[in-house]
Amino acid sequence: MLVRIAAVLLSLALLPAAAHADRRVALVVGNSAYQHTPKLANPKNDATDVSAALKALGFHVIDGFDLDKAAFDRKVRDFATALQGADAGVFFYAGHGLQVAGQNYLVPVDTELTTAAALEFEMVRVDVVHRVMERQTSTNVLFLDACRDNPLARNLARAMGTRSAEIGRGLAPLESGVGTLISFSTQPGNVALDGAGRNSPFAGALVKHMSAANDDLGAILIAVRNDVMQATQRKQVPWEHSALTGRFYFNPPVQAAPAAPQASATPAAPARLSEAAEAWDRTKDTTSIPVLEAFLARYKDTFYSELARARIEDLKKQQVAVAAPPAPATRPAEPTSEARPANKGLLPGLIDQTVGVVLPRERATEPVTNLSPSRQAVPLTAAEERALKPKSSFKECDACPEMVVIPAGEQTVGSNDSDQNERPPYTVVIAKPFAVGKFEVTFAEWDACISDNGCSQKPNDQGWGRDRRPVVDVSADHIQMQFIPWLRKKTGRDYRLLTEAEWEYSARAGTLTAYPWGNEAGRNRANCDGCADKWSKQSAPVGSFPANDFGLHDMHGNVWEIVSDCWNRNHQGASSDAASRITGDCTRRVIRGGSWYTSAKFIRSAARDSDPTSYKNTNVGFRVARTLK
Repeated sequence: MLVRIAAVLLSLALLPAAAHADRRVALVVGNSAYQHTPKLANPKNDATDVSAALKALGFHVIDGFDLDKAAFDRKVRDFATALQGADAGVFFYAGHGLQVAGQNYLVPVDTELTTAAALEFEMVRVDVVHRVMERQTSTNVLFLDACRDNPLARNLARAMGTRSAEIGRGLAPLESGVGTLISFSTQPGNVALDGAGRNSPFAGALVKHMSAANDDLGAILIAVRNDVMQATQRKQVPWEHSALTGRFYFNPPVQAAPAAPQASATPAAPARLSEAAEAWDRTKDTTSIPVLEAFLARYKDTFYSELARARIEDLKKQQVAVAAPPAPATRPAEPTSEARPANKGLLPGLIDQTVGVVLPRERATEPVTNLSPSRQAVPLTAAEERALKPKSSFKECDACPEMVVIPAGEQTVGSNDSDQNERPPYTVVIAKPFAVGKFEVTFAEWDACISDNGCSQKPNDQGWGRDRRPVVDVSADHIQMQFIPWLRKKTGRDYRLLTEAEWEYSARAGTLTAYPWGNEAGRNRANCDGCADKWSKQSAPVGSFPANDFGLHDMHGNVWEIVSDCWNRNHQGASSDAASRITGDCTRRVIRGGSWYTSAKFIRSAARDSDPTSYKNTNVGFRVARTLK
């Protein structure tokens, strides 16, 4: 394999320099945390996901989140500079907007609008961004998801007095110049919906279609319009004005090369290699075999296909190694397999008639069973592992997460009561106990990985403190390629991320209510927006809230927790054995549990969302699982 890779790299060195692909620049802004009006749930998420999608498609992206007026102006100036010499420009804005006397304005987070003069000094005019783009590039696209109902308009109406009639509903029609398309999330004068899930209906549909389709922009916007109309029962109809002079593609289809003599075909090769090189640069670090196979299918006629094949082979070897982690030399031989209970009726357990779910034999009300308090934090011996009981806890190194044994049993997961992506409910069968981190992985544990040279990502704690705060600012790729391998190497044991089904089984702890404590979020049971008295707008140290009946803390709120499954839009096709789903959109990983930033709706046991594998944020972390023999 090394010889083959070396040969490929040598051939790369001998090739002529590839021609530069079209340079495309985007400014992406999402304003959620308004200071003088209730915050919006989704614009920051919308901008984050659009930014990630455009970066994956090769755009140079300037992004900004929760921008005040000064920061918004700086981003527009940076955008103007970056557009010089670009082939195409894209602007996406999500947040509050309004129209006055036919002029459209975007609203920074520090806007108050208590005086009429504020109209000119506190907001950003859409036509300014529009003019900047058309002066610099010949092809421009603007997406305005800014038609949300805006309470600040009432402040401005009071300040303007008799001129308040000039304030319109939604955004005003805006005509594009030659070479420009302007897309609105709803028709002129109408108000768009913020959405009940992670994204607004418009942004969610836009990200989906721009990322997956090879169609031109016109076809993508038709698909987006149909999705939004269906999601909003036709209350919201995306609208656009276009004066584009040619087809615009986010993800151009690969054209088959026409048959021609070798001499005439040669000049086209550098552009093809440049496209493949950029795609490989965005793909080479992924741990998803399906993503690599998709790359291989698209670029099979380039030398990068050899690198992709080598990466796939390496990942498959790693999967084999994970399935059978190396044991210490002194460890006695273990049986190669165990008889799995036949799934006939219910597994051994007790039926709780109040919730209709099978609970483990060792009920949650029993006290936690720990190993000897004087036991050193070293890997479990085979005898110790066999002696573990549900709710036993252990640590296998001083810097390792504390683990709790989760019992075998059955559990209904999913829900018919809320979002479509939580449906249909189905039964998960956990055939044998496994261990789960008692807490979310902390900064102290990640920093220990850095000290051991196992992790290179140095996450930012936002000034909240490290130590027992849940680690954030790490992506699924960082976790899978740095922290998990370090933990396995340090212990010789099979540590991993939870699967999505294991996560909900562990979070519910034998309940069917919205939260493990009941159907209402209540107060001071978890850290979410409006849920707790002490912690506000930041994470809490792990263990600040009561454990659930399995002995796990912070499964609900604090930070979203990344699990191992590829994203699927619902539970259709999920396996009852709690296996990780490795089909679907494997550029994204499921996240569960909600966070300090989200409302109580998103910390329900059934709530689910997803992030790109390279995405990191201040409200996303993880916890680990460990397979038991």
